[in-house]
Amino acid sequence: CDLAIPLHLLLYHHSTSCPNPKPHPLRWILQIDDLRKAPGCLNDRLGPVAVLAVFSMLTGLARADDGSLPLERSYWLHASLADDARLNYWGTGFPPAAPATDGEIANAARLLSQDFAANRLYLIYNREIPLDAAMRVFRSWKRHCPRGVEIVPTLLLRMYDAGMAEVFPVAEAEALCGFLKREINPDRIAVYDVYPNRDFGKCLPVLSSVFPNGLIRVGLQPDEDLPKPFTGAVEDTWSAFCHGKTGEDWKCPGFGADALRSWVRRRNSGPGPIAWDLIIVAWDYAPTKRGEFPGYDDAEKNMPLPAGRNAQAAKMILSEAERNAISGFSSDLFILHVNSASISHDGKAGAFYRTLRNGVRYTGYYREPFEEIARLYGSIRATGGIE
Repeated sequence: CDLAIPLHLLLYHHSTSCPNPKPHPLRWILQIDDLRKAPGCLNDRLGPVAVLAVFSMLTGLARADDGSLPLERSYWLHASLADDARLNYWGTGFPPAAPATDGEIANAARLLSQDFAANRLYLIYNREIPLDAAMRVFRSWKRHCPRGVEIVPTLLLRMYDAGMAEVFPVAEAEALCGFLKREINPDRIAVYDVYPNRDFGKCLPVLSSVFPNGLIRVGLQPDEDLPKPFTGAVEDTWSAFCHGKTGEDWKCPGFGADALRSWVRRRNSGPGPIAWDLIIVAWDYAPTKRGEFPGYDDAEKNMPLPAGRNAQAAKMILSEAERNAISGFSSDLFILHVNSASISHDGKAGAFYRTLRNGVRYTGYYREPFEEIARLYGSIRATGGIE
């Protein structure tokens, strides 16, 4: 048969190859009775069996060979892209943040989706900007991200101050969740927290009632269970990835590779799929012999993760994880921003969020591990796996 499927149909279909595929034109264009008559789509001589074969081939492109969705390639970062987002994160005694403009968000969305190969963005909001400004920012991200990139609004529910105060009043959380479900993502929302086993307070039931089947925990700790109502998580891997100055050190018994392997195997029997955190900022290796933990986490001293470590770890994760227990990979760009902004590294002028807002690739102190992650994501985007 002489098939002449317009390119725009294939592009529409390709745009649905994401963790949250949306209804697309092929679902209604490729109907047998209409398709055989559609000029410019398929030759009139094409029979029903051939039509079904073509439809099956096209719709199959959105999923991997085993029928599962493509691996997640995500980053988490502040929706506001503010230089200083400490308000209602470390406490209330900080100045209000200055959110990015629409044009700056367009720059960031282009870099993250194209150059850095993301198919999901966890956009953090900790009430560092007012609710009306947050709505504007989220709309801007939605407008500028390609259809193949899912936006998952990600809320901090408790501050990290001594009192661990709740970030959102319940009424404001209800209004925000309603807006996010209507305009940003009808299926998913996330809770960001890197402290284990915290009581998330009065707003968690609000989130779970609006998003009953799509509540994700970003920052799950390795020794934490994934409790209800969460349906999936991004797991923190920092200590396992960092433990070892060289690749050989990392693979030695009792070092990072052993820990990571045990964590992945533990999640194979867990209740929800896990995205594994790929690391950019490591701890300070200077005072240690083989890359042991130095006893502190200091943004002025933290070093880049050793070259090749993310690739080593990602291959191990893929070899150890059951396919239904892994959603893919994620990476923390918030910690990259904070550490890059330190005076001893890139300073405020070269901080990561600022490069995103300006639409330029980051070339600072932590460039090598960040670019390694972007290359890994690019490989997954192109081939479905890591070469």
